[in-house]
Amino acid sequence: MPESNDSVGAREFEDQMNEIKRIGPPVPIVVRGAEYDLSVELNAMPSPAWRRTFHAPDEWKEPCHPSRITVKNHVLIFTSEEGLVPLWIEQIDKWIAAANQKHSDVTRSAVTPEVADGDDRRRKLQEVADRLKNL
Repeated sequence: MPESNDSVGAREFEDQMNEIKRIGPPVPIVVRGAEYDLSVELNAMPSPAWRRTFHAPDEWKEPCHPSRITVKNHVLIFTSEEGLVPLWIEQIDKWIAAANQKHSDVTRSAVTPEVADGDDRRRKLQEVADRLKNL
């Protein structure tokens, strides 16, 4: 049985609400010579599954790689020279979008059969109830 537009819309809304987003510019927190430790705030604390996806991107540009980023609660922390910060932010935004998409796909594929099974069970119960209502 296909999902109703309401349940599809609700799932898309929930996915959007659970998306991780960068909510501000990088903020320097430590300086060591020409390098800075920078923090980037996120809208929510990523789940462990999302973090694993984020740290394993399909693409990156040297020297930027998410393995060089620490995720602490809802903050990303990385070290960079000032001139490379725009490249880091460009890459971070791509990795966040990719992690959101992959995490959403995995979550949806894991949830969809369960939802379909629940709809099927309710339909079968209703059919049996209709057949038995005159007994």
